Amino acid sequence: MCYIIINQNNILKINIVFSPCSTTMDQVGGAKVSTQSTQDIFCHICSNVRATAHCVDCRIYLCGSCGGHHTKYSTFDNHQVLSGTKMPPSLHQQGHGNIADDLRRCSDHPQEDIKFFCASHDAVYCGICSTKRHKGCQQEHIPELSKDYINSGDYKKVTAYFQSTDTTTNAVLKQIDHLIKEVDQLNSSQVEELRKFKVLIIAYFNQREKELLREIQLTRDNDLAVLKKLQSSANAIKSDISQELANVKTHEKNSSDLFIATKRAQALLDKLQSSLNDIAGRTKYQEYDLQRDPLMETLLKNKDGMAQLVTSSGNL
Repeated sequence: MCYIIINQNNILKINIVFSPCSTTMDQVGGAKVSTQSTQDIFCHICSNVRATAHCVDCRIYLCGSCGGHHTKYSTFDNHQVLSGTKMPPSLHQQGHGNIADDLRRCSDHPQEDIKFFCASHDAVYCGICSTKRHKGCQQEHIPELSKDYINSGDYKKVTAYFQSTDTTTNAVLKQIDHLIKEVDQLNSSQVEELRKFKVLIIAYFNQREKELLREIQLTRDNDLAVLKKLQSSANAIKSDISQELANVKTHEKNSSDLFIATKRAQALLDKLQSSLNDIAGRTKYQEYDLQRDPLMETLLKNKDGMAQLVTSSGNL
């Protein structure tokens, strides 16, 4: 059991057995003697009192009163305490030059190094935090707590968790790679399906166009055949009329012959007129109009008419 002095009147009791600290995390180690004035440095315990000493092992600055309490207990007998001009510059003036130093910086007090662990809050923090935020907590000194930590069950549990998470990550990445390939394959297959469908549609319309063109042409040919036949009959009647008129004219010098020829021509004219009336009644053609399919009209007006892309959630 040991005691850490918080101030002149309060003592925080924690279950820590301190031993001489290593030079890895808790020593300034080789720091040059500072010539800065103690007026620039305050006690980490009292905060508003100028520091007169510095504990190299705890890496905290102490005023005269706190320094006295700090060296009073046998727990801190092995700690090196510097005073006066021998005190190193404050940590924020020393700076941090590597990743390890950055790791050790307290998140709330960047100028301080992390020194303690609180199991109740599962937090690591500096000496200032230990005196201000964790007074009632059971704190542990990290240099002591972390001895042989690499062989501890806690570290093995964490590394196993890392490995498990990494395995899960690899499985997820593998699944994502698989799904990316599936997405590309799906894209290719659906593009191919769309183009096949387009070919079918074009083939259908080409075939339908040929059928309609054939029907239109057939209707025209039938109408022309009828009209040309009537035209031929009308031309024959015209020829007969001209010939009969010429025959009548040849008998104009003989009244009797003219009378007979005229009467005979009259009967022929009546017959020809009847034929003309028949032709005139038949001079017509089939009227037709291309009517668009209402379904096709609707399709053309519908921007999604050709096909629809129906989506569903993929599996991740």
